[in-house]
Amino acid sequence: MELPTLDLNLIVVLHALLQERNVTRAGERVGLSQPATSAALARLRRHFDDQLLERVGSHYELTPLAQGLRAELGETVERLSRLLTAQPHFDPATTSRRFTVQCSDSVLTVLGAPLVAALHKAAPGAGLDFRPVGRGMLSDPLAGLADIDVLVMARGLLSDLPNQDLYTDHWACVAWKDNATVPDSLTAQDVRERPWVVPYGPSPQASPADAHLAALGLERRGTVTVQSFTALCRLVVGSDLLALVHERDLHAAPDVPLRRVGLPTKMPALSQAAWWHPRRQLDPGHRWLLGLLSDTAAELPPL
Repeated sequence: MELPTLDLNLIVVLHALLQERNVTRAGERVGLSQPATSAALARLRRHFDDQLLERVGSHYELTPLAQGLRAELGETVERLSRLLTAQPHFDPATTSRRFTVQCSDSVLTVLGAPLVAALHKAAPGAGLDFRPVGRGMLSDPLAGLADIDVLVMARGLLSDLPNQDLYTDHWACVAWKDNATVPDSLTAQDVRERPWVVPYGPSPQASPADAHLAALGLERRGTVTVQSFTALCRLVVGSDLLALVHERDLHAAPDVPLRRVGLPTKMPALSQAAWWHPRRQLDPGHRWLLGLLSDTAAELPPL
């Protein structure tokens, strides 16, 4: 395949021109004088055989071709920049980079503190931003992953993206210790009819546990919903609610008066994995962060 001949620097100028719709401001944005920017626009017009910017009164409007180019150029310029500035090495000892990890409060409780400690030790000048998982991540994961380094999320909700296993957790069904109305083991009817506190909404998309139960016709009745996993075990206290919680969250709350309750089905193990955008593959800093995550997860105490 032969690429059309065009100075790559002109792509950057084109992006600025289509964003600013003004020769002077576009030049200031990319560090060119007004005459140099005008000359670049003339070359671009010849290359595309299109005016790109057409004067309408006192301002410029984009031609139909320019409108189409504008929609594509943002991502193209960003990818070219990453490609052409790719470095073979990353030095954690000297970096001042800020990494972004998106995860649930449960993952943050389990992995947050040891990851921060490991990062501070290996890369004292680096920063780390934790973000909660937004609702849009499942509907458009590529867009959600575009501006973060790593998403930590359980398997069963995403697919067809680069990923790496981190650690395993299990599900535990719990009730308030003094709730005598709940039997030691639930029937299928109990699962369907008893009130539950559920994370992020009672739907098969809320967690792998709900997907597993729904496949068996055991949809839960979410009487209470909370945007949290770690709060689940505390919200059943003093009520007749049931909750399906992560085993590691349960270990982190030994003071909560809870009683374990059996389920009519064996729940699959919960595998937490790191997920990332395919374009991170060339980033040595990203590879280093994945290694740090993996090593930190490997040091977690066994269940």
